[in-house]
Amino acid sequence: MSSHSIRTSLDKVLQEVQENDTAEVATSDVSFTPALDSLNQDQHDWLQRWTVEGYDSRRELILSLHQMQFWALGRVPDGWFVNVCSRPVPLSVVITSENRQQWRENPVGLATAERERRYLAAKYVRPAFRAAYRTLRTDAQQYTNQSERVENPDKTEFFAMRPALDELYRKQSDLLVSLLDGFEDMTAVDEWLSRLDRGTLGELYRVEPDFDWKIHDRASAQRVLLRDGEKFARERELWAATYLLPAYNRAVERWAGEADEHREDENGEHEPARTM
Repeated sequence: MSSHSIRTSLDKVLQEVQENDTAEVATSDVSFTPALDSLNQDQHDWLQRWTVEGYDSRRELILSLHQMQFWALGRVPDGWFVNVCSRPVPLSVVITSENRQQWRENPVGLATAERERRYLAAKYVRPAFRAAYRTLRTDAQQYTNQSERVENPDKTEFFAMRPALDELYRKQSDLLVSLLDGFEDMTAVDEWLSRLDRGTLGELYRVEPDFDWKIHDRASAQRVLLRDGEKFARERELWAATYLLPAYNRAVERWAGEADEHREDENGEHEPARTM
């Protein structure tokens, strides 16, 4: 047997990686599977925000958890959202501004809080992200032609290169922010209720089948939706975590299996991606 080892094309790649000290771990100059690489980068960035920075307020947390549902493709357990957004201990760990005092009189130190956020990520978020990656992997297109390669997968136009999911996120965000802000009158509430299915894909019935009726039947519910003030704003945040986020989570999971991957051509038109 020859004393010289047999070199392959992958040896050249390894040598380039070893020589490039400034290269990020597990990255490449171009992407053959941009949808997967974009998803992975978004997941990484979200986890960095969650673990390192935390959030200034519960409203900010709710909006971020809504984004996370898309990067998890709805794989996080529904009940996790209300637990994180309503229980004093998780809130005092996730909210890192002076606002954390309102959730727990003596919250743990910031270093301990960061460690707890890492535990939560390891227990709930990372497994969901990994399941989402496996799900997207089965449908991700491979771009093998030189002209099709994506130089910057994190700058692709749409979420995971799926316009349908991008559109769903925009609809859900509009409805979520409207709830958090409150409404002028019951006419505005009815208009909002009539548009809820556009964001929940009808999945709200699995969370609370009498959602609309309870709003109209209970004066206390109407006060929460219509009146200003910190007390009612906090109640609306709780509503968002209890009803909307679980319904959104189910909608994202369902829609992720239906959305097609599309690329934008040089004229800004969307065409189905070509496969191998």
